[in-house]
Amino acid sequence: MKEHSITRRLITAVLLLELLAALVLIGLTVFYEGHVRFHAFDVMLHGHADTLLGAVSDAEDEGDHLMLAMAGIVIPKHDLFRVQDDDDGGRVLGQSSTWPATGMKFAQTDKHGTLRLHVNGRRYRFIQVQGVRVVDPGKDGGVTHHVTVFYGAQAEQVLEEVNEAVRFYAIASILLLAITGLVMAWFLRRGLAPLRELADEAGRVSAEQWQFTAPESARATRELSPLAHAIEAALGRLQQSFQQQERFTSDAAHELKTDVAIVKSSLQLLAMRSRSVEEYKQGLEVCLRDCLRMEGTVQEMLTLAGMQYASRQEIASPTVTTDIVPCARETILRFAALAQLREVQTKLMVTEDGMTVRLDSKECALLCSNLLHNAIQHSPPSSEVKMVLVHERGSHVLIVEDAGEGIAPDVLPHVFEPFFRGDASRDRKSGGTGLGLAICKAICEKAGGSIEIASVLGQGTRVVARLPEA
Repeated sequence: MKEHSITRRLITAVLLLELLAALVLIGLTVFYEGHVRFHAFDVMLHGHADTLLGAVSDAEDEGDHLMLAMAGIVIPKHDLFRVQDDDDGGRVLGQSSTWPATGMKFAQTDKHGTLRLHVNGRRYRFIQVQGVRVVDPGKDGGVTHHVTVFYGAQAEQVLEEVNEAVRFYAIASILLLAITGLVMAWFLRRGLAPLRELADEAGRVSAEQWQFTAPESARATRELSPLAHAIEAALGRLQQSFQQQERFTSDAAHELKTDVAIVKSSLQLLAMRSRSVEEYKQGLEVCLRDCLRMEGTVQEMLTLAGMQYASRQEIASPTVTTDIVPCARETILRFAALAQLREVQTKLMVTEDGMTVRLDSKECALLCSNLLHNAIQHSPPSSEVKMVLVHERGSHVLIVEDAGEGIAPDVLPHVFEPFFRGDASRDRKSGGTGLGLAICKAICEKAGGSIEIASVLGQGTRVVARLPEA
């Protein structure tokens, strides 16, 4: 996949916007400067044309002709003008010496009376002004003459001024774009420094080094602070998960190693000397019990692994459901013999029937069995173990209470960890592996629920499993 640079994209986007703004500004400059300067130029042309129109007077001849008196009138060297009497057959009263002999047509002018022509290879802008002169006004009202003045001047200077203004804004825009690009690159590099520091710090995390502390620059940046906290939290959870896996692997290896060592020692003991058939039979029975216990440990490990994998997937499909009430009743019946052997009374309390949860029947039975088995094993004789099923706010709640010795406060946070035992020697005598509560937690999480445990030393333990209603 091709890499992309956010910095480069931001700079490019801003520069393109500035370039577009500069082009619009230059366009507006051309329009405005052209309008203002040519308006002033036309005013100047009008002034010269009006001066020439004012210089038209009576020729004081018998034919009542007009004349152009140029005395005192100064015309710029390169300007062109022509004054004609329209009522006298278009007779020319006067014109500049450089007026072209042919090729001058003024039939088409714009709404301002101006016309753009090329004369002798140069651009000229002409103005057409018309006026009226009356000859001998005291004689029968006088003779009216319509006079037209054509006046033109070179427009290169105005165009050059407009082009100069355009060049100025274009150069200024280019310089502004260059400065903006450099300043943005500097600011972005400086502004993204906390992000680079955060990335460098995160890059130091490895399987051997999980310590991660977000840089203060990232914490102090409003946009990066959530990311820094999220990375810290994610790495903390990953570290905890890896540590749990390492502990699980270590504990599982130790557990299996112990079982294998017991089987091995039993077999070595049998092989040390010749024994009777009955002794061999008893020794093999001991080995078989140890193998069965090892098989049970492996089976519980597989069950826990399967539950943890399922809990990481989406919550079990609502089509796979089980009524937990019959499971609880069957569990009470199955453990009746163990409860009688330990002289413990078991009691089931159900507030309503038909409590369906998102678990299959095996998982539901395993949850009830592990919780009840733990409660019976840790209850003193003549005590009572209660299993309660209630419905609370969209969840079915399974509560198992005993009046046993309780769990120490420093042990309580670890009871759901695999292979954890508060009293390892006692649990080995009772056949426990330390996986029961871990499996219960995995089952509850698979169903989208939760499990909590509360205990007081010398008073008993209360386990609460909440399972969403299916």
